[in-house]
Amino acid sequence: MGVAHRSTPTRGRTPASKPAPRRAAAPLPPEVDAWLKAAALDVADDGIVISDATTPDAPIVYVSPSFERLVGYSAGEILGTNCRMVQGPGTDRETVKQIAIALQAGKVFQGEILNYRKDGTPFWNFLRIAPIRDASGRVTHHVGTQSDVTELHQSREREHELRDTVAHASRVRTVAALGASLAHEVNQPLAAIVVNAEAALRFLDACNTEEIREALEAIRDDARRAGEIILRAHRLVRKQPAQAEPVDAARVAADVLEFTRVRLRHAGIEAKLDARATLPRVVVDAVQLYQAILNLVVNAIEAMEGNAPGAPRTLRIAVGAEDGGVRVRVSDTGHGADDESLARMAQTFHTTKARGTGLGLLVTRSLVEAHGGRLEVARNRGRGLTFTIHLPGEDHP
Repeated sequence: MGVAHRSTPTRGRTPASKPAPRRAAAPLPPEVDAWLKAAALDVADDGIVISDATTPDAPIVYVSPSFERLVGYSAGEILGTNCRMVQGPGTDRETVKQIAIALQAGKVFQGEILNYRKDGTPFWNFLRIAPIRDASGRVTHHVGTQSDVTELHQSREREHELRDTVAHASRVRTVAALGASLAHEVNQPLAAIVVNAEAALRFLDACNTEEIREALEAIRDDARRAGEIILRAHRLVRKQPAQAEPVDAARVAADVLEFTRVRLRHAGIEAKLDARATLPRVVVDAVQLYQAILNLVVNAIEAMEGNAPGAPRTLRIAVGAEDGGVRVRVSDTGHGADDESLARMAQTFHTTKARGTGLGLLVTRSLVEAHGGRLEVARNRGRGLTFTIHLPGEDHP
């Protein structure tokens, strides 16, 4: 006997049915719409200010409660005035000027400015001002949103201070590591000064004025050389705020090679500098760029000091132009690095040297990135590594 099969009907929908179209939300009544917008302004975390752009002094016509809380003034004290009321002695006048230029051009301004509350407390204000236009395109009002970013600003300042402190410690360590070379470097001109001074005294007895002149000129030149060596070391160990200015990167690289000349000679390393006659200038702190290149040179020297007898020991610094900026390449013929070490090369405290701290490359990368650049490392085809510093040019936006 056959068994009858019954199909179970699908409840609520058919297999081919489509989802019902969503119904559009009904428009809010005008009074409810206005109430919601006002309520949103009142509860917003950011302070909101609206000013009248049709009046020369741009009086404030609306402030949100959050702006009242931000600055400590009541709406009654603010309305009819302008935003100069929250400026003070530390407010950057150049930023104020840039705000005025943007508003006059009908553009959006966005940036940070130091403002003051009613009780005189300063705070860093992240400000965004945008124009409001009527149907004809005329700017009638400006709306500004304002946020207290003091904690973020202070955090950035602490980060910069920490970076500068670590960089200074690295410079002191580098100078200490080069101490023997520096002593030898300074001792050479000092010894020459003594020899020439004694010769000048003998020539004086013989009244040989020409020989006396030559001896005194040599003393002057050697004294200047010794002074320059000491000055370079002093610049490195002195702790001072960074000061960016247009710098000739090739000149800085040449100074680094001169500073490490004795160490290079004692290690049996041949140093070569390849730089074009004319290069874009880079806006950096000269001491920090000097330190960045010096760190790479010292790393290269230490990498090649372990080479077997007869193995090449060559240091090359190539300074060239790229994309309106400058590229500084420091290449060595040392032991190189494996894939894992290469990937971790710029990480905190990572080092391939038995007595290394791992700070050198970290500091170098930090200094380069602080000036809008980047640091790269790659293996050479033959031996060793090449570190490349990329820096934007003086005219880079």
